[in-house]
Amino acid sequence: MAESKYGKYIFRDPRGKGMPPRKVEEANINLSEGLVSSIGGFNIEFNFVGHLQPHVLADPPHTHDFDEMLFFIPADPSIAPKLGGVMEIALGEEWEKHTIDTAAIICIPKGLQHCPVYTKKVDKPFYFGHCILAPKYSSSASPAQ
Repeated sequence: MAESKYGKYIFRDPRGKGMPPRKVEEANINLSEGLVSSIGGFNIEFNFVGHLQPHVLADPPHTHDFDEMLFFIPADPSIAPKLGGVMEIALGEEWEKHTIDTAAIICIPKGLQHCPVYTKKVDKPFYFGHCILAPKYSSSASPAQ
């Protein structure tokens, strides 16, 4: 396989020391918009989506003025580090393609072009999401609204 220019940003099977076990009723804690606005906002956006079938994300290739992390997480922890499907993402202006079929985190520095992202196969549901270090999503393809 040829040398990869952007593969250094992909951390496959990023398992580490987990959180201590919790009671089920404690696992349902979240931050609502009301709570965040009551503290004056927060300089982060976090979004997770369950993937149930193949599709293409609508975002065209773009860049950000902030760092972004993309998460690929199996919904069934018993299959980890397998993802439960196959996704493909292009990184850089050369559209260097990377196939993701395990749990992974991609750290995208500000200014690095990325996308399109394809969900090519789903054997078991899995989660895909992002975390941006900014209060609102914006990109070179779609300004903040």
